[in-house]
Amino acid sequence: MPKNLARESLRIVFKESSFEALLSVESLKPMPTLYIKTLGCKVNTYDTHALENQFKALGYDIVESPDLATVSVLNTCSVTENADKEARYLLRRFRRENPDTVVVATGCYAQTDSQRLVDMDEVDLVFPNQTKDIVAVSTDDFVKRLETHSGEPRAQVSKLPSHVKAVSGNKQGHFKSALTMLEADSSQTRAFLKIQDGCNGFCTYCLIPYARGASRSVAPDEVTREVRRLIELGIKEIVFTGIHIGDYGDDLEEGVTFVRLIEELFSWPDMIRIRISSLEPRELGEDLLKVLSQRPELFCDHFHLPLQSGNDRILKLMRRSYDSKTYADNVALARKYFPNANFGADIIPGFPSETDEEFEDTLAFIKSVGLNYLHVFPYSQRPNTAAAKMPGHLPAEVVKARASKLRKLSVELKENYLRRFVGTETLVLWEKDTDSQGRVKGHSTNYLEVCAPQHIAVVPGTINRVLLKGFVEDHRLLGKLLDLTALPLETLQEEMLGT
Repeated sequence: MPKNLARESLRIVFKESSFEALLSVESLKPMPTLYIKTLGCKVNTYDTHALENQFKALGYDIVESPDLATVSVLNTCSVTENADKEARYLLRRFRRENPDTVVVATGCYAQTDSQRLVDMDEVDLVFPNQTKDIVAVSTDDFVKRLETHSGEPRAQVSKLPSHVKAVSGNKQGHFKSALTMLEADSSQTRAFLKIQDGCNGFCTYCLIPYARGASRSVAPDEVTREVRRLIELGIKEIVFTGIHIGDYGDDLEEGVTFVRLIEELFSWPDMIRIRISSLEPRELGEDLLKVLSQRPELFCDHFHLPLQSGNDRILKLMRRSYDSKTYADNVALARKYFPNANFGADIIPGFPSETDEEFEDTLAFIKSVGLNYLHVFPYSQRPNTAAAKMPGHLPAEVVKARASKLRKLSVELKENYLRRFVGTETLVLWEKDTDSQGRVKGHSTNYLEVCAPQHIAVVPGTINRVLLKGFVEDHRLLGKLLDLTALPLETLQEEMLGT
């Protein structure tokens, strides 16, 4: 157990006649501590924040490394084989750094290959995604049992919840569990808020429908109640997350849609900035764009639209729900409403049977559409997916070379996009993080990362008008503050609307 102990009562009694000092410790109780690490997407980030809140409610303090932790949790990803390998490496590291910590695996890898994790000697407990709601309580019960029966070998305790069967090689059903709103993280200036989870798409390369289950939505009244809580806590930006946000409401009563949810929130006079973490290309329609453009001072003009390939044959093999023309048309439409918007995409190089010419099609398409950054995921054969059985799997060195070329292109695209804004003014929400030089960092609505001058002590959670002066390290821009205090939201609205 960790070394930090809370002393409930400590008395020093002096016996004057003999000058003896008696140190009496009436009780020493360990303060439970939690270390948690996240792999993967923003949906996982949200889930991690929710887990932290649940452990805090049970009396756990959050610590920065496994060697200080009563419990060490890894929220895993399984989008690629490398993500699986990283998860196993980290779980072993948790045990190596602290033999006494309770090692817990949850997340997507715990859903798609729980048997592999159960078989690891270093892992104490495994909670698939479908049981994330019981991680904190069940783990705390486990910790208390260990304290009560300290001589009991951990191996005698079942690692999985009693109602869950171990899964090997992703051989499982397409589960559908209830989705309720969990409290988002409120310790930062921006808060992630998961309103949807799961996927009904079954793209041929993808584990997500198995790892996350069927598409399901949080009820609108739960969403609005949580948004209100965050506003009252002083959060300045909410990032809506989900696997397919555009599917929001499909499993709820008729008339519930993501567009109507945004309409409701934008009707609030004290509504704060919102950002959408990711949308499928087919989900970016004109009805949504019209609503978003009604409150330009609130919407963060940053669109992440997974592309995967710019070649139509490959898109069809992937079982994507669009072709290259549809994707290009949607980007062009969004740019009409938001001309300075930042557009990013996920790309999968090296899909089975992808030729050199088809890969070049993807490079040319990315440039022609005007994307500004790329998240590159080299094709990885995932168990029990349709693509795993396809002919034409490419040599690893070919896939690696194509991924490298895409990452180099992404750097160029990002630099070119940033240069457009040097010498212009923007509004920056300052955050709690700093760069290596100690400068406070923040983001503009279109997701430009901006640093404040070193000699200016900006306040995290405030919004300032900034003149973008030029580049600093790691593709950030240096900003000169044009106002030294945060502007009231009403003033921001008036300035953005030109009133």
